[in-house]
Amino acid sequence: MNIATALNKKYIRYTVVMLTSLCVNNPVHIDAYILNSELDAEDFAKIRNALSNYDISVIPVNISSERFDDKLPKDDQWSIEMYYRLLMGEVIPESVERILYLDVDLIINKSIEAFYNVDFDEYEIIATDDRSGNNDPSSYGAKHNEMFKEAYANGYRYFNSGVMLMNLKRLRKEYSFQTYLDAIEEWNYEMDAPDQDILNWVHWKKIGYVDCKVYDYFSRIAHRNKVTYKDAKEKIAIIHYSGSKPWDFNNFHFDIEKIWWEYAKLTPFYEELLEEFVEKAMTDTKIENFLFDLFKTNYELKDTLGKAYELMKKRIDNK
Repeated sequence: MNIATALNKKYIRYTVVMLTSLCVNNPVHIDAYILNSELDAEDFAKIRNALSNYDISVIPVNISSERFDDKLPKDDQWSIEMYYRLLMGEVIPESVERILYLDVDLIINKSIEAFYNVDFDEYEIIATDDRSGNNDPSSYGAKHNEMFKEAYANGYRYFNSGVMLMNLKRLRKEYSFQTYLDAIEEWNYEMDAPDQDILNWVHWKKIGYVDCKVYDYFSRIAHRNKVTYKDAKEKIAIIHYSGSKPWDFNNFHFDIEKIWWEYAKLTPFYEELLEEFVEKAMTDTKIENFLFDLFKTNYELKDTLGKAYELMKKRIDNK
């Protein structure tokens, strides 16, 4: 099984958790290609040591960040590493004809061999509907809807680039890194979801789909849909912690986050991750602010209902 992911030093431990979950639930040989521009030999030794009990080869793929224009959108949420998947056809060995790209903020909770071995047919990429199927084109920006006007008019389903089975054999023949750079120019660097917009826009006529609630279920949406711990363990193959992360103390998705921590416990980094989590729990103000806003909203609602009650009472008394 060929896997690729992209990361910087900040995400090493979270990548190990993701790869541990992959290995535990997929007892086959795995070649994991690590796309990066700043990891050193010590970092890779740390990753390999953490995964030494599993049949996995950790393969560095060094990429120069200088290949990417400074004008590209990026911030704390969207790092430069997200663009590295646009280079997959070039930097992955020619002998690799299919590869599964996985974001680091995932848990592979069950076997994904059926997904990995699916027939490409005429497709270039096989992925899942973005936002676990809760897609509404009107929720995107004006530029996005302008660029995808034709696609959406033809019933296109925008996919999430965090889980992609890529037909490298075909992609190498028909596309290059320059293809994506040209597309970015056409967008005038105004992407909402930078690399994801570009991948969707370039390949929209050749995308196949697997079930998003099995192979890329967003944790926050699973929580909103009242997915229980038991249901998640039994039915979801890939859980995607998009947005709020389980290692950050800023959400209430306990059942879903608990699964991430179960796999973290299998790594050498568990204790330090737990210590950091507790420290964040003591210092993070997000939940405090959330509770304050909730209290304020409830107070305002109570006040409004009180006024409505008094108004109705007066009308009744006047009859």
